[in-house]
Amino acid sequence: MSAGRPIPDQPAADAVARARDRLAAVASMAELIGHKVRNRLASFHAVLELLQAGWEKNLSAESRASVLRQFEAFLRDFNFGLDMLRGDFGRPEPTSIPDLAAEALAYFRIRAPKVHVQVEIEPGLKPVSTDRRLLLLVLLNLLRNAAEAAAEVPDARLRLRAAPVPGGVRLEVEDNGPGVPADLHGRLFVESVTSREDGIGLGLVLCRDAMTVLGGTVALVSPKGAPGACFRVELPAGPAD
Repeated sequence: MSAGRPIPDQPAADAVARARDRLAAVASMAELIGHKVRNRLASFHAVLELLQAGWEKNLSAESRASVLRQFEAFLRDFNFGLDMLRGDFGRPEPTSIPDLAAEALAYFRIRAPKVHVQVEIEPGLKPVSTDRRLLLLVLLNLLRNAAEAAAEVPDARLRLRAAPVPGGVRLEVEDNGPGVPADLHGRLFVESVTSREDGIGLGLVLCRDAMTVLGGTVALVSPKGAPGACFRVELPAGPAD
């Protein structure tokens, strides 16, 4: 070994490479599960048949707006899925956290319109340099998990918080569900660990790998045995443009 030659930070580089590989693998698996795509296309086809038959008056303005929102969401899902299959993620761009939170909520409400979400955005949040779509994916996964947990209580409530921290930003998604079982606290971000009978344990793994690629972290910060769950995302601001 020649003197003065720096040793590369191989563990960190390996962690990022493994995270990228897992993200691509999850995307490939998701593409194979095509029933959601077929269901969406079937609903769009039914609407088109109504229009073709001249029955557009049977569709209220609210119904038409809902179908349009669902179609736009479907296109976002589809295009992002293609990019993930190509490994085209992790490219930073200036991202407004309040705008991203609003987009995540609009997207989330398509799937869970009856779940109340309280939003708390602290002032002073500056744009960060990150992959907006990957961070959006993390937020949506955390919101979805929180909604599923809170569904077990009569008055499901979620809270989305965003605040500036030294060198970056902190996001938190909190629910008022029964809480995370104590035996899962240290294993939530491991493959195939889930508290739901029908779960496959990939949502939080996806969040973990996405935050690894983005240079940030995601963690459960609720105490063991406490009701409800709070997941915290911390993200560096990135280089200023």
